[in-house]
Formats: sequence, C-alpha cells, structure tokens
Amino acid sequence: MTSVFAVLDDQEDASGAFHLPVFGLYADVEMGQGSVCLPDDFLGLEAAMQAAILQDWQRALEAARRRALMKMFADVSATMPGESLQVRWHRMRQECTRLGVECPAELPVPMSVS
Repeated sequence: MTSVFAVLDDQEDASGAFHLPVFGLYADVEMGQGSVCLPDDFLGLEAAMQAAILQDWQRALEAARRRALMKMFADVSATMPGESLQVRWHRMRQECTRLGVECPAELPVPMSVS
C-alpha cells in the first residue's frame, strides 16, 4: 500500500508553494480513532493563515475519507455477490452505523462495483 499525496487541483500552486509537513494528526489504528493536536508553530500563525491551511486540509481529508468509504463499499459488496445495489448500500449503511462512521446519504459508486 502506498501513501497518496496530492495537492488539490484548484490551489494556486503556480505561485511556487512548497508544502512542508506539519505534525499533529494522531491515530489509534486498533480502535479506529483519531485526534488532532497541532503544534505551537502552527497555532502561532496568523488566524487567516490557519483558516486557509485548515480549509485545504479539511478538503483533502474529506477526499481521503470518501475514497475510504468507496473502498469500504467495495469490500461490503464483495461479500454479497449477486445482490442488488440497493441491498449492498443498505448493508453499507448498517456497517457505518455499527462502526460509528458517518455515512453520506448518497455515495458515488463507480461502475465497477455496481
């Protein structure tokens, strides 16, 4: 498995932005829980700069979350060959509820799993 590092398409990277790591994301991979503790260097930035960076991070994290949900749906679907999309989606929502994962009302499903 490889890590995905991508800059959002609509960012103004032509300005020569050079992204550096900012530590502060923590996860308990056994419990499936995460937390954020941003360092003082980040918290010392101007509020407008913090807001802009946090907005970009939220959008990138949301894209990663949606990819994870799509993979989760594919995994659920693989256990139910021959079932309708509606039945598989219902099972996905049950699994999200069981895990305490926020499940969108609609999930874009690639044609390969429909």
